[in-house]
Amino acid sequence: MRILLTNGHRNAGFCITRHLGAAGHQIIAADCRALAFGLRSRYAHSFEMLPDPAEPGYADSLLALIRRTRPDVLLPLGGLAAVSAQRDAFERETAVLVADGSAYQAMLDKATVYELCGRFDIPHPRVLGTDPETACAALRETDDGSPSAVIKPRRDHGAGRGLVFVDRASQLREVWPMLRSKYGPMVATEFVPGPVDAQNALHLLFDRDGDLIEFFVLRKLRQWPPRSGITAAATSTHELELVERMLPLFRHLRWRGPVEVELKRNVRTGAACVLEINPRFSGTLAFPLAVGVDLPGSMLKATVGRSTPRTLEPYYEAGRYYWNPWPYARSVASDLCKPRDFRVGLHDLLAPLARRPVGNPYKLNDPAALVGKVLLQVAEAYSRRGAAPVSYEP
Repeated sequence: MRILLTNGHRNAGFCITRHLGAAGHQIIAADCRALAFGLRSRYAHSFEMLPDPAEPGYADSLLALIRRTRPDVLLPLGGLAAVSAQRDAFERETAVLVADGSAYQAMLDKATVYELCGRFDIPHPRVLGTDPETACAALRETDDGSPSAVIKPRRDHGAGRGLVFVDRASQLREVWPMLRSKYGPMVATEFVPGPVDAQNALHLLFDRDGDLIEFFVLRKLRQWPPRSGITAAATSTHELELVERMLPLFRHLRWRGPVEVELKRNVRTGAACVLEINPRFSGTLAFPLAVGVDLPGSMLKATVGRSTPRTLEPYYEAGRYYWNPWPYARSVASDLCKPRDFRVGLHDLLAPLARRPVGNPYKLNDPAALVGKVLLQVAEAYSRRGAAPVSYEP
């Protein structure tokens, strides 16, 4: 099958390219960023440049690319807002599996997500407000310096960007204008107390009829940055009650395609609260694939109308260990530099060797993609070197 894949030069894109390319499909990888020296995955038939998905002409450029390359299927890992907004136009050109525009936009906005969770009795952090004065009036200040509230962009910017933890109204008023100028509209919620391993991520996939066809649950063990960031280490679990609780919301939206739900268990109440919902595949996609959850293959079949609803019972291996080497190394190094966390960092220093991790996104059998990705990360890190990050620690 001939497949056009957007965001082909991200971790999830490389993972899907390798998986479906090795299965004999012809992959046309597309992205708004090219790898150095024209490198690409050896499993990609070709590479096509696209504009940034945030640009107004993205949908037209992608439709023109589809008409030129004539893929059997479009797998839109990036540019989902444009594709969902014009779903009918894309479906006239090729097979594609995406939610409609209104459902997709609802999942992008954290304030709307919390409102929907409340409607379906799904635990979530108490919303303090979407403007600083309302949030300050609802804020319960703490005396011990621990966070009482989180200010976050209403639209996700990835890797915890734009999240700030505060314990006083004066801090909230001070930092809100800076955050709004950089990240757009903000929302403030109560802080959900708990360690990193109180967090879960659900990987879900729905077919054209809105039926659940694949699911996977992980529990985080490490993340980077420490308070809110990408998953550096995790373990697979069978906490299927978390999946079951979310299904009414997605049935209501008649959701199609992949979605990731981030939750955190409140150590005081025991409730697993929805922190955010990401209407896309997760960057940890290689983890479920490594333990037998074929999200890319199932999405490909569902896109062309071949799918079977899955019963909510265990079908993959629990207790497997995942790691992402680069953020894991940074997380452990951070612990080793702090006296209170030194023992934990020392203990976890060699943990990946003992626990036989799976899901490493950096594959030695795809050297061009590996080298190109590393060079791209170095270039991006260098370009950010002079930029002052927006941060506030109470």
